[in-house]
Amino acid sequence: MTMVTEPAEAVGGYRVEVVRGVADVDRGEWNEVVRAGGGTIFHTWEWLAAFEEAPPGVFDPLHVLAYDGDRLAGVCPAYLVHQCPRLDHVAGLAEIDFGGPVLLAHSLAAFAGGPLAPPANHGALDALVSAVEQTAQLHDAWAWGFANLPAGPLVGRLMGKGYATGQLSTTYVVDTRRASAQDYWSTIRGRHRRELTRERKGLVQRGFTISRATPAAEDHVRLVQALVADHGTPLELLPQHFLQALHRNLAPYDRTFVTADQTGAVAAVFGGYEFGTEQSMWLAGLDVGKYSSFEFYRPMLAEVIEAAIDSGTGMVNLGRANPAPKRRVGAVAVPLYLALSSSDRKRTAMLHAACALLESRIHHGTDGLDVVSRCC
Repeated sequence: MTMVTEPAEAVGGYRVEVVRGVADVDRGEWNEVVRAGGGTIFHTWEWLAAFEEAPPGVFDPLHVLAYDGDRLAGVCPAYLVHQCPRLDHVAGLAEIDFGGPVLLAHSLAAFAGGPLAPPANHGALDALVSAVEQTAQLHDAWAWGFANLPAGPLVGRLMGKGYATGQLSTTYVVDTRRASAQDYWSTIRGRHRRELTRERKGLVQRGFTISRATPAAEDHVRLVQALVADHGTPLELLPQHFLQALHRNLAPYDRTFVTADQTGAVAAVFGGYEFGTEQSMWLAGLDVGKYSSFEFYRPMLAEVIEAAIDSGTGMVNLGRANPAPKRRVGAVAVPLYLALSSSDRKRTAMLHAACALLESRIHHGTDGLDVVSRCC
């Protein structure tokens, strides 16, 4: 891929540039802004590099950068989406036909999206939003928007600008800022604690061990795709080349947990990565040929939480789907929103209707977009 930096413009007191790939930006500078802005693994240089190395669809990178003088002060990763199975699924639920490419900041596969800037450069967020809008129109996007935004001031400002908004998904987060694991478990209902204790003891008695370890790439990909396929999810959502690229690029941040049987064979994996103050458990995998159900699920959640407490990690994001077992170990639901707009009034009206329908289906379905058959 040939990296091209588009001409800089002044927006809201910041110099704004658009780059055609994250490789055109210094890795350290990018990640420092993400860290200072409270970002997670999904905004890091390495996540985007993996996405661009092996995209699960057809995307043109159009990342927006804000500079305060010569200093990078804000980032907004974004892709002009030509084809994406996840976006196709959203369009199907919302009963809308995108009549052309959509500039999206940034990926439906992530747990977080939108612009980031350190508190000292809070004004850069609005500059980045304005630059995304200008970039979308410059590149003839049918629509543009921001995906996986938590409820907060940015969503409110986008609504004030006329964006169509709707709940897209839900993640489940655990605050692990506790003195000890014992202190944490004391806050969980007694019945749930007793159930979890029985499950963990049962696995130990059968010779299973749960530990933090990085499995070989081929084992990790095989188990993730096996579980995905077992739930009827098209593998195009998580193609092999994409998973392999993530395994390589995110190795420095790996916090994967595995369950192994008494021979040492890996039975299950929870793929996780830590950046900043949050550890994100992104994908699960299971040897479905040997195990008909994910019997290791809650004990693995417990191990993840306890390890995070011991290491001083602030938050653990347990991901989408399977809300019941996550709530039983103390996770709190965090709704994530999609905000879309267009330069055409009729399209914008269509987007409002689509987002309203999408949110209705999210609320009235079992898990909405969080169903295991579509998103992990």
